[in-house]
Amino acid sequence: MIISVALLIASLVILFVKLFSPQPIQIVLETGQEVTTQTPNYYTLSEVLLLIISSFLIGSITLYLFYNSDKITNGLIKRKDNEAGRDSQEKYKLVVPLLKKDEKVVFTALRNSNGVMLQNQLVLKTGLSKVAMTRALVKLERKNLIVKERYGLTNKVKIKE
Repeated sequence: MIISVALLIASLVILFVKLFSPQPIQIVLETGQEVTTQTPNYYTLSEVLLLIISSFLIGSITLYLFYNSDKITNGLIKRKDNEAGRDSQEKYKLVVPLLKKDEKVVFTALRNSNGVMLQNQLVLKTGLSKVAMTRALVKLERKNLIVKERYGLTNKVKIKE
């Protein structure tokens, strides 16, 4: 990626230098007379080839960067998500020992299920009664560790990020 950006910048510089700085050109007329000109309208064959190559590089690198920008941003987002996930895992490792028995069971079950679970599934998975589950969820919610959302006849319980 860095190489393609450097090539793009180099090609742009070459293109603009060649287009906007006229070089003296020596033209030999049929009479044998040599004429030197500084008009930017005339370019030698090597300069024309250099302009064509740099224009091609500019176009192809721009297309490459344009079509790969999604991959780059997705990679950055995934990297940030992974870092945030590690940070939240570290934070929760510190929180779990401070929780009471039922809260710890519920919170651990939520962590093991990627942070989201229906309340009725939590009851089945943890073996707690519905009343004990409700009380544990209320306490976790007060401690700002989870969020409950209505989901049909039950609640969707999520670990708060």
